[in-house]
Amino acid sequence: MKKKLKRILIGILVGLVLVIGALSLIGEDIRDRFNPFIQEKDVYALINKEGETDPDFEHRYMFRLDGVDESGEVEEIKVTASVKDFPENTYLKVHVKGTYVYEYEKVTEENVPEKAIKELKRNK
Repeated sequence: MKKKLKRILIGILVGLVLVIGALSLIGEDIRDRFNPFIQEKDVYALINKEGETDPDFEHRYMFRLDGVDESGEVEEIKVTASVKDFPENTYLKVHVKGTYVYEYEKVTEENVPEKAIKELKRNK
């Protein structure tokens, strides 16, 4: 009985190590997408630069931006688009879950919360 219990515990431990190892190989944005403990929210970003070619997709461009939520908290986000550049001072409303970006839309400055505007203009 003790040998059987020992084998089961070793099997569970090996399984956990394999799962943790596999999760470390998956990108952070994919982990965030499926993590039930991370809440979805909207953040706002200001684009003032040209996008870089996305290494994962041939005809897409990547923008690394500061995303600011309604309370003024800043986090880095990565937005991809089919256009290399947006008009100067383009504001985006980005729906995220951690580092995973679900979608984004262009918005006017009037539609961006006051705390987010202050933070975005400070980081210009």
